[in-house]
Amino acid sequence: MKPQAGLLPVSVDATQMTPPSLNWQKVSPWALAYFVMHFSVRFVKDGLFNLLPVLVVFVTQVENKLFWGQVGLAVALTLLLVYCFLYYRSFRFCITDEYEILLNKGVFKKERLTLKFSRVQNVNIAEPFYFTPVGLVNCIFDAAGSVAQEAVLPGVTSGYAKQMRKQVFDYKAQQQPSAEEANTARSHTEDQNENSLFISNKEIAKFGLMSNMAILALAAIAPFMNVAIDFLEQQFITKIEGFYQQELGMMANAAVFAVITLIIMLVFIAVFLSVTMSLIRFYNYQLYFKNKKFKRIAGLLERHQLSISLDKVQSIVIKQNLIARLLKRFTVECLQASSGGAASMAKKNKQTLVLPVLTQEQVDNVCQWIYPWFDSKKLAFKAVERALLYKNMVFYALLPSVASGFLISFMQLNVLIPLALFLVLATLVFLSYKRYGYYLHQQDGRFYMVVRKGMIGVHYRVFELYKAQSARSVSTFFMRRSGLRSLYIQLAAGGAYVPYLKQQDADFIIDFTLMQAESDPRSWM
Repeated sequence: MKPQAGLLPVSVDATQMTPPSLNWQKVSPWALAYFVMHFSVRFVKDGLFNLLPVLVVFVTQVENKLFWGQVGLAVALTLLLVYCFLYYRSFRFCITDEYEILLNKGVFKKERLTLKFSRVQNVNIAEPFYFTPVGLVNCIFDAAGSVAQEAVLPGVTSGYAKQMRKQVFDYKAQQQPSAEEANTARSHTEDQNENSLFISNKEIAKFGLMSNMAILALAAIAPFMNVAIDFLEQQFITKIEGFYQQELGMMANAAVFAVITLIIMLVFIAVFLSVTMSLIRFYNYQLYFKNKKFKRIAGLLERHQLSISLDKVQSIVIKQNLIARLLKRFTVECLQASSGGAASMAKKNKQTLVLPVLTQEQVDNVCQWIYPWFDSKKLAFKAVERALLYKNMVFYALLPSVASGFLISFMQLNVLIPLALFLVLATLVFLSYKRYGYYLHQQDGRFYMVVRKGMIGVHYRVFELYKAQSARSVSTFFMRRSGLRSLYIQLAAGGAYVPYLKQQDADFIIDFTLMQAESDPRSWM
């Protein structure tokens, strides 16, 4: 058969058809310590919960608990060490010429993970305490919004990890469109100066009081609460009750005070655990900002180094709860793109840059690294319509108070209770209404939005309009009759909600936001 006109036969070298050989590498034998810690934590978080029925049977039915407990622990440790050794023997990695990271891993189920440089969002360097004496680190490649696509090279040298991070970032910089380079050229001079922030461990301890880690700590010890209460009752409560009985001279009061003492002890234990968890996570907190990139170093048992490009930050959240308001502190989060759901929650600590505890002045200073115009005292928020106050007052203050009034009259209790309840609920509704607001800002041809909400505390979300994924409005029948709409702006990480706006204001924000998202050539990923 003759070749067609215009087509010339081409000789193909057989070597070109053969895929290039891959240079598979092993990690250091010290990486075995990482695998032991990694699978131990996974067992405690996942496997221990599934074994709770077995533990309950063991506690209630087994007589020689100490002996069989030691046997079970020895068997579990042996199986863990054998599995980790086999996992280490099968673990291989390779950096290909096609700018890919390949991982071969697994014991019973072999798995090959392929992660392209273009998919890598962060390259983080963590230095666990068990690697410090030998000068090794963990090199962590984070892909946007995917736990399964996270690649970890444990037990590599710090120089190799820094080289890999530079290689990935250099490759991603080459892929950026020239339009982004033009947009960033304006602020190139300012970015040469490095800004830094150091948070003392005393301040980090306050974050333990502000955060919900105390609740998480109580939830963690909840399965063992009955055993703990029985132990405390045998060892402490009886003695405390005897002390109160001797001091007060009344058995009933002694029992009540003993129970109150137990509750206070549990609360203090939860707070202590919360503060401890905060110090482990954010010990010796250091934050640097240069060339539009954040670098955070923190951690007690593991000095974790997190690097985030400013372009990848979807929005900045500034929040203050009740405890934080009493302490006059704020928490700032720089949110990146995530896939949502369980995967997003699992990666939140790694994908989110958290500034745990800042004063008002520090909040303004840090935000001005990113948005030079930002000044929390000069943000002129536009309030929502008063119809929101009327609606919430009826549904969340008046109706519950009336219902409680009927119940209290039936139980023949004090009639002033419904009135007091209404005053409390009405105050909370009014505070929530006053917190809602939004602020639009224009600076050097860029457009920003700040959305505020809260009740006793406060919550701000700051973002550029071009990073919005969608914008829509929702209205009920009565809202439409009053010409009102509620606004939703969806971002790649979270979203903004402003209720009860005038229809023309909501339509303007939606149209303008979508125009910015469609016309701005900059990438937000």
